[in-house]
Amino acid sequence: MSSQIKWLDDINKLGREKQKQFLKYFIHLLEQGIRAAYLDEENMGIIPENERDFAVRINKICETDAQEAIVKELDNAVYYIERNAHAKMLFHALTIRFFHIIKDNSLLLVH
Repeated sequence: MSSQIKWLDDINKLGREKQKQFLKYFIHLLEQGIRAAYLDEENMGIIPENERDFAVRINKICETDAQEAIVKELDNAVYYIERNAHAKMLFHALTIRFFHIIKDNSLLLVH
């Protein structure tokens, strides 16, 4: 829990543009994970080497439906950052939503 609080403090200090870049890259990585779920071993070469490991690991943690739900949450977070949301609260809410999406296979629909 203390590492989560430290991470929230660190991400809060980045500034809005860096936060949005982080969220967009996370979306990109999840899209690679979804892509990897449907590719055979021969076609995995289209995913860059440095992102392939993440794609394989995320597919072991959660199914593509959960990854799509996380992408939607991240996309909403980008929107909220653009609208001057409080970053620390936003990222804290994201971590809670991700926990429920991955562990419980459910999505909290509180906006």
